[in-house]
Amino acid sequence: MSKKRLIIVDVSNFIFRAFFAIRPMHSPEGVPTNAVYGMFTMLLKLLSDHRPTHVFLARDTKGGSFRNELFEGYKANRSEPPEELIPQFALIEELCKKMNLPAFSHENFEADDIIGSAAVQWKDQFDEIFIASGDKDLMQFVGGNVKLLDTMKDKLYSPDDVEEKMGVRPEQIVDYLSIVGDTSDNIPGMKGIGAVGAAKLLKEYGTLENIIANRDQLKGKKVIEAFTDHLEAGLLSKKLVQIVTDVDLGHTPEETAVSFYPTNELSDFLKDLGFKSILAKLQEMRFQHHLARETDKTTGGRTDDGPIESSLFNQTKGASVTVVDLDENNFDEILTQAKQAESVAIYNLFDSDDIYARKISRTYFSFNETHTYSADQNLVEGVLKALWNNKDLEVISENLKRDYVHSVINGWGFEAKRFDVTLAHFNINAGLRHDLDVIMKEYLDMEAGPDEHQANGDRAYAIFVLARIFKQKLSELKLMDIFNNIDLNILSVLGKMEKEGISLNTNYLREFEVELSTEIKKVEDEIFKLAGGEINLNSPKQVGVLLFEKLNLPPVKKTKTGYSTDAEVLEELDGMNISEVPGLLLTFREYGKILSTYVKALPELVNPQTKRIHTNFNMTVAQTGRLSSTNPNLQNIPVRSPMGEKVRKAFIAKPGKILLSADYSQVELRLLAHFSEDPTMLKSFQDNLDIHAQTASEVLDIPITQVTKNDRSMAKTVNFGLMYGQSSFGLAATLKISRTEAKQYIDKYFTRFSSIKTFLDTLKDKAEQTGYAETLHGRKRLLPDIHSQNRTIKAQAERMAINSPIQGTAADIIKLAMIKIDQEMTAKNLKSKMLLQVHDELIFEVEEDELNLMKELVREGMENVVDLRVPLKVDMGVGINWYDLK
Repeated sequence: MSKKRLIIVDVSNFIFRAFFAIRPMHSPEGVPTNAVYGMFTMLLKLLSDHRPTHVFLARDTKGGSFRNELFEGYKANRSEPPEELIPQFALIEELCKKMNLPAFSHENFEADDIIGSAAVQWKDQFDEIFIASGDKDLMQFVGGNVKLLDTMKDKLYSPDDVEEKMGVRPEQIVDYLSIVGDTSDNIPGMKGIGAVGAAKLLKEYGTLENIIANRDQLKGKKVIEAFTDHLEAGLLSKKLVQIVTDVDLGHTPEETAVSFYPTNELSDFLKDLGFKSILAKLQEMRFQHHLARETDKTTGGRTDDGPIESSLFNQTKGASVTVVDLDENNFDEILTQAKQAESVAIYNLFDSDDIYARKISRTYFSFNETHTYSADQNLVEGVLKALWNNKDLEVISENLKRDYVHSVINGWGFEAKRFDVTLAHFNINAGLRHDLDVIMKEYLDMEAGPDEHQANGDRAYAIFVLARIFKQKLSELKLMDIFNNIDLNILSVLGKMEKEGISLNTNYLREFEVELSTEIKKVEDEIFKLAGGEINLNSPKQVGVLLFEKLNLPPVKKTKTGYSTDAEVLEELDGMNISEVPGLLLTFREYGKILSTYVKALPELVNPQTKRIHTNFNMTVAQTGRLSSTNPNLQNIPVRSPMGEKVRKAFIAKPGKILLSADYSQVELRLLAHFSEDPTMLKSFQDNLDIHAQTASEVLDIPITQVTKNDRSMAKTVNFGLMYGQSSFGLAATLKISRTEAKQYIDKYFTRFSSIKTFLDTLKDKAEQTGYAETLHGRKRLLPDIHSQNRTIKAQAERMAINSPIQGTAADIIKLAMIKIDQEMTAKNLKSKMLLQVHDELIFEVEEDELNLMKELVREGMENVVDLRVPLKVDMGVGINWYDLK
């Protein structure tokens, strides 16, 4: 006879896990559905993997519990559920009813109390009771035939497992949480004692009451203070943590018997939500169910409902793994095993940010789901050379570019196949944080513990497991091509650029510092003259008094602390032409930023070994897919002011070499023409006309020969502004004209370029339907706010829906060009180097005898990298410093 197994599901725990584990999804009517989908697949997997004979769902009610009366702050720190989750609660409740899964709740008690009461009161009614939850509070019931089932980690917790994870036995969990508190429920605990200290005290004294009874024997200032000053908080915490076990459940064990069947009603419900892929699975379940029943009739066999599909929601184990240290005895054996594996995950610990000076102090690697292996600094080189250069092996990392740069600088080689989980996570949802620890928590519910050695071992293991999950997700989202062909290929190109760096003329910067400081003093003196006295120009309060009280300028915007004097306010005031002071303040701030951020800071970033600047290119920062750079940020050097441009003079070629720049001309407008197929814009680019002058001619209805410089400038603003979803309000502010004039200009623009209006509207409509924006090559940017009921939030998402396909495609195009150019330079064995990528511009350090060849190679690589309806055009410049390239 099969075992009677009851599974009690902590519904809230499941819902929130489902919501954060599944990418944003929406029904055909635009209702968010990712939590519903996740909940359904989690429940199916639970039924399939663990085959309970009985199951029920424990629910919280909308009101509080007796704990709120004990402590007003109980759960007070919890924020409202995410806006996208709120409408899904009712759908999930309906789903559970259609799955015929009973749900129990009680007005005066929480779900935990329902769970605890059932586990205690029905203990003898079942062979096994599994509590399906990730909540550590519920570990207090583990023992005998009761176990905690963490479905995200696919792990059943016995008393020994609880002790291994928490440091205390299940019967000590209440006392443990009473001491350390619980931030998720705002339970205070006893200030001054952490997890390790609490576990140690309970191991020695057994219970909280026994610790209190032996207070005079306690040692350590913080412990003594905790049991003196915070004892009442601990005792209160115990009342809050203690789960009630005598709740009148109002139900019998028999009412929880599993009776799930994929009915037509359930199928229709899921179909209405747009879950088309699941419907085929449900049909197969029905077939299996009837097949089993037919088998029973002919064989007199079992009478259960047959197997339930188990492959819908693949989760993985996430528990801490065993970390094995390599030594001379096991080194060869383990390394041989690793080299024979299909893939190996590597997590390296670097001792410095200096790419030339740093060493890898320890490496952790994992090639199975049971162990992580660790090599100290003496063995690191041997391990990494062996793994990085195995062409049959896939090396998985969370920062592949960093590892590649290290291999190139140190001459270790890197021939293995590659996968980067952080980069994959970015592709799956660019809007999230891409830190490994955050990803581990999100997908595996793993947290790095206080033991660094174990924590790093867990990270290596997590990288190994995440790669499998992300490959499946990339495939489901049709992102595998862009990940493999663009993002993984650009990694090595960027790595070589970071290794190479660029020379900096520090002598010039010292001279420029003197010049800039003199200019700042002149501006400062002019402001003081107009103000009738000196003030602290870096004090918003004093500047506010000067502008709005002394000079009586109209206050544009106020903050909680007084007048706003931000750049937007100063620009608006400057446009009024009432006083010279706002414009001078803008200049003062601009010069000050140039001085501090670049002129003084850049020399400090010169690498002592190479005497060059080595920026770091980031691939997972800009959600559109654009590259960015840090330490220093070379994407942000001012180019629209004469003083800002002078910073670029500091970036120079090596003696005997020359700098070559190649800058895409109006690439985003060309993409707009390609996507929209607007005949007027297409013809302008095909005929190589000035697109901004052509736009002014069309909108103002004048011959192109009569277009003034001011007309062209306005048209340029409109061309770029509307491409980024700018409203009439935004255009009016930018051009310093009335909203009426701005609206008239926009209306005329869309009359003459009607296909563009249609295209931009189509982008918004498509994002509404799919929940994401997509580039030419298939890169996706999720836009959950596109369904927001808040008009301002929704409008922002609509602007992203317009901007992302164009800007993202431009970003992918220049990456593809860089990959192609790098391959050609390598094939021709050229000595010239690619140094920088800044927005739509590439900068090379070129051997003089290779200049003509490089010009031809770069132009070909950039202009013919994709096939568009309009030609791509590249402007080139040559010089000994970056400034001269313009």
